[in-house]
Amino acid sequence: MGQTIISKGKNIDEAIHVGLAILQSKREEVQIEIIQRETKGIWRIGFKPAIVKLTKVERQVEPSSVAEEEKSDSDSVGGARSKVTEDHLSGKAWVRGGQIFYRPSPLCYPTITVGQGVLLLKNGEPVTGTTVITEGDQLEIQTAEETVETKWDIIVDEDKLHAILRIEPGVKKRFQIKDIDPDYHIELKAEQHIEVQNTFEYKPVLQKLKSLNIVQGLDFIAMAEAAKTTKPGDFVIARGVKPQQGKNGWVELTVNLDSKQAGPKLREDGTVDFREVNNIPSVHPGQVIAIVHPPVPGVPGVTVTNEPIPPKPVYPVAVYLGKGVTAIENGTKIVALANGRPVFRQQGLDVHIFIVDKLTHQGDVDLGSGNIRFHGDVDITGNVEDGMSVEAEGNITIFQNVTRATITSKQAVFIRRNVIGSVISAGTGHILTSELAHLLITIEGYIEKMISSIKQLVSSPAFKRTDWKQNGLFPLIKLLMDYKFRPLVAVGHKYIEVTKRGDRQQFHPVWFDLAERFQRCFFSSIPNELHSLEQLAKLLEDIKTTMKQYTDVNGESSYIEMAYALNSTIYCSGDITVFGQGCYNCTIHSGGFLNVKGVMRGGRAYARKGASIQEAGSDSGVVTHIAVPEGQTVRFGVVKEGTIVQIGKTAYTFQKEHRQIEAALDENGQMIFD
Repeated sequence: MGQTIISKGKNIDEAIHVGLAILQSKREEVQIEIIQRETKGIWRIGFKPAIVKLTKVERQVEPSSVAEEEKSDSDSVGGARSKVTEDHLSGKAWVRGGQIFYRPSPLCYPTITVGQGVLLLKNGEPVTGTTVITEGDQLEIQTAEETVETKWDIIVDEDKLHAILRIEPGVKKRFQIKDIDPDYHIELKAEQHIEVQNTFEYKPVLQKLKSLNIVQGLDFIAMAEAAKTTKPGDFVIARGVKPQQGKNGWVELTVNLDSKQAGPKLREDGTVDFREVNNIPSVHPGQVIAIVHPPVPGVPGVTVTNEPIPPKPVYPVAVYLGKGVTAIENGTKIVALANGRPVFRQQGLDVHIFIVDKLTHQGDVDLGSGNIRFHGDVDITGNVEDGMSVEAEGNITIFQNVTRATITSKQAVFIRRNVIGSVISAGTGHILTSELAHLLITIEGYIEKMISSIKQLVSSPAFKRTDWKQNGLFPLIKLLMDYKFRPLVAVGHKYIEVTKRGDRQQFHPVWFDLAERFQRCFFSSIPNELHSLEQLAKLLEDIKTTMKQYTDVNGESSYIEMAYALNSTIYCSGDITVFGQGCYNCTIHSGGFLNVKGVMRGGRAYARKGASIQEAGSDSGVVTHIAVPEGQTVRFGVVKEGTIVQIGKTAYTFQKEHRQIEAALDENGQMIFD
């Protein structure tokens, strides 16, 4: 086939006549293809001309590139030559086997766009973007090839116990051009082929180890694995020896000092069998109650560079003997000198051992007996009546009821029956301190939010235009307290009121200092130095420090056990267990775990180590609030509608009854239930 043109006319004959004139050919020398017949319109509206395609018929030899491509096509089908017409290839380009073939025509020239990973040379010059191919152009395709060498390094950890070979195998990237069918415009695209080439060699690695003085514990198996790896990774190729740590001196107890009682056994009829109460442990004169062991030294280790690693030093335990005990055999054995309950207290390497006496009061504690204060354990076989007080350095066990009385122990309280309208305290802490700590948790959250709000307002252009430098943040704090942080007003006033009920000689001054700063910052009628972002941040930091110190101090193993409580305040720096009917409208603080095996209706409870409550809330709508710190959980057997559970600063109010459910916080601080 030869030259091809497209011509137009009012009709088919006119279009053909125009085309023949352009080709300077006769009608028998061309092939005619009618593309569009003419359409007549009204006043030329809707008129379409006739369009024809004229191709001049010529006899000529095909270019070698086309002939070779046609020959390749014919060979691929077993010698049957495929018919490729001039019309099919004219003005087009195509790719076969990594080579470009093309057939330009006078009125249509093929175009080629070069894609990523392909280099096209046109007449020896590189082509970028899109180019037009004309008759006689010499085309050559080259594909990119990239080689990345294997990288490795040796890292010694901080303790020099491990030498780590960090290796990243090399790769060879090749691009292969795709075959493209004939078209007027083609885009050269290449497929990327990646081949991993790990060229790791032992000799350079061994030389690097030698230069780093790494001679201990070489692992040639790990090196072999590194040589075969096809992925980046770390391989421990040398290991030191960890030192074997020794052991500080310690005291071995020869008697069971766990005085926590198992509690009475509930009969099938609901009554209590007090005969099942475990006895508090006691010793007799001459009995060995503890053995003091000396420290055990450790064994040194060695680094990968063959340097010794000394173990941590060990120290002997310091034993302080109190009333009723003595030491024999060079202080290695502790022996009782009197009857009583042994007490073992340890803080770090300091151990205190002594015997406490026991006072058994037969009958009730009332006006006839007077209040009881004793340095050891106290057993009361009867009731503790209205207005009476029992205080003890040791355990207090009451076998009957406590009614509108105060029970205070530095260790543990066991009440076998009911507690009504009373204050029960166990441990070295104080009820008012516990209440202040509760309030501080809430105040801390509000101050954090207030600081965030103030920072946003201060950074706004509108705030910068106001004259606030003279009065500081005083107007802004007052505004936030009046509108956005109204609950902080109530909680802040409550904290100040509670500190007024406390004795400055019994409490740490920090509690009173915070109260004064709350008064001056949030409730002052005039500006002062506390009305600044710096002072608010300092106040928040001091609150967090106080809460941490309070948590650390209240970690002792005191505990309280009782059967039933009504309208009472119960404080314990350790665990609290209500093993009977439950508790109603009580304020409870547990520095340990709270376990209510019956019901909890009304009141508030805080448990530092989590809580388990068989039934919480009521059908009458009395609010029951249970709070634990962040990271702890609360488990309910049954939880009623309206019950509030709070974990950290996140609170949730149950909208319906649930059974066998546990509340916790997820990693985003959201309440979840299991």
